[in-house]
Amino acid sequence: MGLSAAMEIGKNGLTIYRVASEVTSENIANVNTPGYSRQRVVLETAPPTTHNGFPMGTGVHIASVERFYDGLLQQQLVNAQTTLGYDTTKSNVLQQIEPNFNEVSNDGLGAAVSNFFGAWQDLTLNPAGAPERQTVLSRAKILQDNFRSISTTLNDTINTQNASLVPLTDDINATLSSIAILNGQIRTTELVSGNANETRDQRDQMVRDLAQKIGITYTENSDGTTDVFFADGGATLVSGVKAGSFSLVPNGAVSDVYVTAAGSAAAVLTAPTKGQLGATLALRDSIIPGYQAKVDVLAMAIASQVNTQHKLGFDQTGAAGIDFFDPAATNAATFGLNPAIISTNQIAASGNALLLGDNSNALKLAQLQGQRLMSGGTSSFNSYFDSLVSTVGLEVKSSQTVVAQDEAFTKQLTNLRESNSGVSLDEELTNLVKYQRSYQASAKLIATATEMMDTVMGLIR
Repeated sequence: MGLSAAMEIGKNGLTIYRVASEVTSENIANVNTPGYSRQRVVLETAPPTTHNGFPMGTGVHIASVERFYDGLLQQQLVNAQTTLGYDTTKSNVLQQIEPNFNEVSNDGLGAAVSNFFGAWQDLTLNPAGAPERQTVLSRAKILQDNFRSISTTLNDTINTQNASLVPLTDDINATLSSIAILNGQIRTTELVSGNANETRDQRDQMVRDLAQKIGITYTENSDGTTDVFFADGGATLVSGVKAGSFSLVPNGAVSDVYVTAAGSAAAVLTAPTKGQLGATLALRDSIIPGYQAKVDVLAMAIASQVNTQHKLGFDQTGAAGIDFFDPAATNAATFGLNPAIISTNQIAASGNALLLGDNSNALKLAQLQGQRLMSGGTSSFNSYFDSLVSTVGLEVKSSQTVVAQDEAFTKQLTNLRESNSGVSLDEELTNLVKYQRSYQASAKLIATATEMMDTVMGLIR
């Protein structure tokens, strides 16, 4: 080995430790970048040469610049994000509708039901009293307003979920396209032996973001690309550089969700059940309509029972009672007083056409409150609504607890990823000093070889 070989080793050392310092600088610069995986330079002994029959080392070379990546953690994070996306979306919406069932205040639907039947009870004390009769009508209108208010809020929430599908599917489609584009960049870069570590990090972060919106599975291919599949149905959402898409098709007042697989022209109706998209559809199609249906049942039961009993009585003119509530109403949204009742004299408090001051029918109407007329004869009007309030409250509390557990689990996985793939400034600064010293040593090797070369040249002269 001559001095020129020593200088070549020193030159390679300068290049290699400069690259190592650049990789370390990249780590330090991205210490706060979401999804970034720290990188390291893998050094190997350069292939030796033979000199006079003896192997002689030729220094060091860079085998690769690898990133710290754990495929199992990535899969766990993807699954955790899907669960968190579903539970968080559900919890947020339930908390928005919970105030409508808040019976802590004195102006809720439960109180309106009690006050309405309480007004009939007060009327029994003075069946002919104009103030008492007016109170019955006033309490009925308050009951009407409460039913309609809850129905409007629930219906608006359903419409909001339906409308939110548009930006949600647009966001999903944009993410799918971005993953496909990054796949192409990674494949092209690595085909020419380039380093696509940062691009891989960006794609993996997008896969995790996508998983929060929809349920997915994925595979990592040998060419560096990642294929993504729809967990509900198995459609291929990303295949290499091709991306599928989600679309909405109006179906009456709502929209159906269709998915087009990557490389396909045919759209298939899907039923997403996971992630934010699954939660949005569940809230729109089953959870909130379930609450709305129970409120409708209560409204129609009150209207039916009151109308039946009211028609058995007689008003102050001796005429038979008419429907007290609108007989054309079909749900809580249309629940209200019968427009035909235009005066307090038409309230049928009497049970006898000849005894206009009688209170027997008003008493029977008041007693409807305590009778078990709901849920197959097992609960009263108030206990039925109290049960609904309890159900909503328990589901809200349960959803909050589940979200807290999801967040704790996701945080634990994120911390594990950070400990494995995250950047430690202490470690990187230590590496920076190490590479700096190695760079200086390589420079010193060149300087020493140069001095020796000068000495030899001096001897020749």
